Amino acid sequence: MVSDLKKRGTAVVKGRGGGLCSAPNIEEGVSPDGVLRLANKVTSTTVDNILDAASSNDPAGQTVRVNEDALEDTLLFVGILSGRGYRHRRLAVREAWANQCQVPGVSVCRFMLSEDEVTPQVSKEVEQHGDIVLVREKTNYKSILLKTFFVLEYAIKHYDVRFILKTDDDAYVHVEALVHQLRLLCMSADCRNERLYMGRMCTESEVLLQPGHKWNNIVFYNHTGLKTYPNYMMGGGYILSGDVAKMLLDMNSKMRLKFTPIEDATLGFWLMSMDLRHVDHPKMYTYAVPCCFKAPVRKEGQRIVTRFQLQDDIEQQICSNDPWIILHKIDSPTKMRYIGSKVNSCNKTADSMSVAPSIAAWVKKKEAPDDEDATPTEVILQRRRLNSHR
Repeated sequence: MVSDLKKRGTAVVKGRGGGLCSAPNIEEGVSPDGVLRLANKVTSTTVDNILDAASSNDPAGQTVRVNEDALEDTLLFVGILSGRGYRHRRLAVREAWANQCQVPGVSVCRFMLSEDEVTPQVSKEVEQHGDIVLVREKTNYKSILLKTFFVLEYAIKHYDVRFILKTDDDAYVHVEALVHQLRLLCMSADCRNERLYMGRMCTESEVLLQPGHKWNNIVFYNHTGLKTYPNYMMGGGYILSGDVAKMLLDMNSKMRLKFTPIEDATLGFWLMSMDLRHVDHPKMYTYAVPCCFKAPVRKEGQRIVTRFQLQDDIEQQICSNDPWIILHKIDSPTKMRYIGSKVNSCNKTADSMSVAPSIAAWVKKKEAPDDEDATPTEVILQRRRLNSHR
């Protein structure tokens, strides 16, 4: 029988200013070789061919070849990490936001589970919803990086995708607002080759080296000699443009990326040498602390406890022209549905889809970058864009 899935662990480390940065984990030495498939959507013959390729000793044979002309076009692919014991979370996520994410040509959402997490109940869920991707690896709470890598691989091999969001099944994603903001941030008309890495940035996080510590990362220290991680976007939700994801897949197929025990920090380490556009988005609540409700209050002489109340800053901004894009660590399905209902009940005005203040600086820089502050790549792209309109 399938073994029980352990709960994913989360390291909490302090960034600059005392901010909290979450970092799920992966076992040392795990190889990214494996296979992905959309459950109940791929024929058995196709799956057999993929499995044969994945088990080959030839690195080139481990890459599933696809016909790029046949790929479905989409602006945004959302990979939601989940597990066998979290059906209740997936149902709440679908009701709150993921069902609305399934818009042909615009956005698509998929839950990521490993094949060893398939139970009769999961199989029924697969047949009913058709939105679960199975990873051919045994996964547990230390293998989050492996599933994250497969989010990138699956998105690139099955879609002509512009942007990829990795998130978790305890996160609310405001997909409509995110899609609008991504389009505003695009440097090109078709949003290709955007070199984008967007999320909530964690800075100056310590590499934990204490022997026996759950989040010890001696692997990273031995490999780099660093006691502080390079800046990275926190793991509750971050976005890579399709060109960046393709580059990572290509690098891994040729020389193997170094997998170390902290998922989001490892991704930042992989990307640190690339000339990317880093967007530190203040409306992505991707911290390790629970979001984002007030503690329940029992009034004296009453048996009834106050119902859910969002924290004031969340409540004020959730329906604003600059809404929260991601709210992570929502600790119950009922709260997930509550946030979904709040967003769906917002009165949308003519200004509701204007340039949000939280990204205005990056949109302005895209439109008219200062040559002194812009990177060489930004200068070249801007000159090409201007020339194309003459």
